[in-house]
Amino acid sequence: MTDEKRLNEIILRAIDLGLLDLGEGTRHTIYYHVERIQHLKREEIPRRMEEFHEALEKLLGAGTRAVEKLIVRNLYDILGCELIENNSWTLLDYVRDVSQRNHMAKLAACSCKSQRP
Repeated sequence: MTDEKRLNEIILRAIDLGLLDLGEGTRHTIYYHVERIQHLKREEIPRRMEEFHEALEKLLGAGTRAVEKLIVRNLYDILGCELIENNSWTLLDYVRDVSQRNHMAKLAACSCKSQRP
């Protein structure tokens, strides 16, 4: 499996877990509306992060920041990386950071399972 595909799986897992923090019904509703608003299916999200971010903003407004923070915490937790929060960053910035910071070696060893249930 390529590093990019592995990273995409990890990003999607982090999104799933972050949205699950809001409840199963809410997660399902967000995915439904993201697909309706941006024509963006769940499995396409890692490759179309900017559109996902835009859909969250349209759907959640100011609440987008809180939801993205949940996703980011899960992303760094899955990768086993230290999260240093930057208040001006969005989910897009953190995903770029993960892909640019040479976390690829950790991706190969990552089982893509969070320590949370």
